[in-house]
Amino acid sequence: MTNTPATQTSAISTSPLNTMALIGFILSVSGVVTGITAIPGIVLSHIGMSQIKRTGESGRGFALAGIIVGYCIVGLSVLAVVIIIVLALIFPLLLVSAFSSTSYSLS
Repeated sequence: MTNTPATQTSAISTSPLNTMALIGFILSVSGVVTGITAIPGIVLSHIGMSQIKRTGESGRGFALAGIIVGYCIVGLSVLAVVIIIVLALIFPLLLVSAFSSTSYSLS
């Protein structure tokens, strides 16, 4: 009687990828170019994350990345708008002070 190692066949079963998480990630990343798709990306990523917790599907990384990237894009967009508004308010004041000629005479 010979001892031969038993051959093991392992079937790798993967759970299906959550579609909301994937689409949310794609929209968040495309928000870098478009700017507007980051908000739906955040919403879909949050929905996907809750579905993943409930159903056990895969794609948690996509959902988390979609949330992080989406919030970063929205934050940078808000920062850019604030900077533009501040510059729009300050620039005319700088022009007026630069071109106003005040000459002092000693007489």
